[in-house]
Amino acid sequence: MRKPVVILGAGIAGLSISYFLAQRGIPSIVLEKNPYYGGLARSFRWNDFWCDFAAHRFYAHDQEVLDRVRSITPMIEHYRRSRIFFKQRWLRDPIDIIELFSHLSMHERWHILQDYLRRDKTLPDHSFEQYVVKRYGHALYDIFFRCYTERLFSLSGHDIAVEWAIWKVRLSSPLDRLKNSTRTKFRRFYYPISGGYGAIVNGLYQKIQEQVILNAQVTSFIRNQNGQVQGVTYRRGNQEYELHAQHIISTLPLTVTAQLLGEEIKISYQKVDAVYLLLNKPLMSNNHWLYFMDSSSTINRLVEFKNMSNHQTPPNTTVVCAEVTIEVPNIVERVVNDLVQSKLIQPHEVIDTRVIREPFAYPRYTRGYINEVQRFQQVLQHYPNIHILGRSAQFTHYEVDDLLDQAYQMAQQITQTQPITIQSTNKEPPVWIVILTLNNYHDTEECLRSLQSLDYPSYNIVLVDNGSSDNTPNLVRKQFPNVKVIENHYNLGVAAGYNVGIHYALDNGAEYIFILNNDTTVDPLIITHLVQAAHEPNAGILMPIVYYYHNPQQVWSAGARYRAFPPAIVMERKIYNTYHDLQFAISCGFLITRHALEKAGLFDESFRFLWDDLDFSQRVRRAGLRILQVPQAKMWHKVSQTTNPASEQFWRTHGESSVIFFRRHRQSFPLPPIFYLGYFALREFIFKRRLKSLPSFLQGIRSGQTKQLVDVPLPKDRMSYP
Repeated sequence: MRKPVVILGAGIAGLSISYFLAQRGIPSIVLEKNPYYGGLARSFRWNDFWCDFAAHRFYAHDQEVLDRVRSITPMIEHYRRSRIFFKQRWLRDPIDIIELFSHLSMHERWHILQDYLRRDKTLPDHSFEQYVVKRYGHALYDIFFRCYTERLFSLSGHDIAVEWAIWKVRLSSPLDRLKNSTRTKFRRFYYPISGGYGAIVNGLYQKIQEQVILNAQVTSFIRNQNGQVQGVTYRRGNQEYELHAQHIISTLPLTVTAQLLGEEIKISYQKVDAVYLLLNKPLMSNNHWLYFMDSSSTINRLVEFKNMSNHQTPPNTTVVCAEVTIEVPNIVERVVNDLVQSKLIQPHEVIDTRVIREPFAYPRYTRGYINEVQRFQQVLQHYPNIHILGRSAQFTHYEVDDLLDQAYQMAQQITQTQPITIQSTNKEPPVWIVILTLNNYHDTEECLRSLQSLDYPSYNIVLVDNGSSDNTPNLVRKQFPNVKVIENHYNLGVAAGYNVGIHYALDNGAEYIFILNNDTTVDPLIITHLVQAAHEPNAGILMPIVYYYHNPQQVWSAGARYRAFPPAIVMERKIYNTYHDLQFAISCGFLITRHALEKAGLFDESFRFLWDDLDFSQRVRRAGLRILQVPQAKMWHKVSQTTNPASEQFWRTHGESSVIFFRRHRQSFPLPPIFYLGYFALREFIFKRRLKSLPSFLQGIRSGQTKQLVDVPLPKDRMSYP
């Protein structure tokens, strides 16, 4: 009998992965310690209203994800209405800097402006406080950002991780509306017509309820003689049960999963008290939710459920829910007082109250939390059949649509593959690593040293030198005699330089080619993980996660994608749990299958550098092959060690390459190239104050319009090597 997939937790993550597995015929059992399902996404009836735990809304940037949810429960579309209570006044959300200034005293305005102009732009982005101060100055940080955020986490801004600022800090101005993504400032969202936000989990539960066991407290993992986990023990009532599993998916808080594995992880979660008030009035406001920014406030955020859906709600009463994270006595009285002070209600209008506490409401993003999470992720690599899914389980600020997409991808991965044991045998297909160099030998040496630690048994290295003047070729031959060195004697450009190495590798029997910048280092398992992923159907390019070398926990690139508005090709920095289809790969390091090169050709030598990898990605996908993100594969990039991004040559080549790209692929994009190039120029030269480089960029555009394009070389084309 086939062992089931055991899922720990019946919140939205656990129910959705069980639902997607069921669609593929994979049996699963969901264990939930509470007598109810839904987790933080549940809803309940109170005074004839459907009430959620705090504020929820559904936003999807992926139409496929939205369609999946709408197939579960009918949804209505809302145009966001929210306000911010600040200094006894109501402001728009996102906050408009002009409106904000209009509500400040002349002294405060002058202080903010003066502090903004004097701000230290060299501050490192190590904390929430440093991130905001670096961009807006100390005065605006103290007046506007600090109080709310410190209250939210019960931490000082200095101790809050910078990632929270990157995710959440937003100031709106006419320029900001052009600069920032619609995801940060979403205007539309969806909400179930009936049943509250919990209608989503209700719909999931109805389809898989026979697989869900409530009141089931997981107590331990079952291990075999080798220490591998093969099941769970859980308690239900006074009885203990064992459940053997093919896979275990934990949606529990990461600290709980670590404890079950006998590990300790130094992270914590923030509690939230949800304070519900039944008000004797038809409506308190016309907003979906409200934020309270003043230091004297107890409330962080408040939602009014009738504004989310007024379907079958009482006409003369309304229910609001306030989120409170600080520990205060008389919490209901404090919440009522906040609403009275903000002139939203009168005390006598409160006719019933209720408080619900969730101890693991969301992660507390303290400085250094990423190191702890990554350390534990290394532990999880020793347990190939244990997976984690969900905001609390992954300790990452995922939105619900992200979680649903991850659940779908995870179900797909479990369906298609079995746990893979890494074996070191010489039967592995040959991989050739192609490194392109131009001076900076110390970077090349460090890169080659990291490659010496690879665990993959069947690889060779060819180093292509594009005319270095620092004796790089001879130094490599002396220090690394097993590396094949090819000297071009002058700079052919990135595309042509890589092609020299690719031709050599193909002529010497390469099944896979890993192209690599010389200013990188790699994880020992990177090739193993990429080659494993290459066995996926129609795989053409396998993209590792690229981290900043000088900030090794921060993602520089996990691929790239097209963004509709503002129109651009932007870096993908989201890491998925399983292999994920990408639109573009970034050529500082990725694995190419021989089949992809035979179908799509090599790099287009019309590009000197920049955009060549996007062009190659476009041709690979057009050939019907996939570009996959491989989250287990890791490398680190020093970023722009060879080419100075401030040089005139850089901007001239950027302009030329961008025009060549759109000449090649105009039909693949919905808007004329002028929209993409115009937005790029606005962002890079106006917003970032690089006007002196604009003439070089425009010169490059003119050159790209007239440059004669060459045919893309094919593997069968002959080439001689120095």
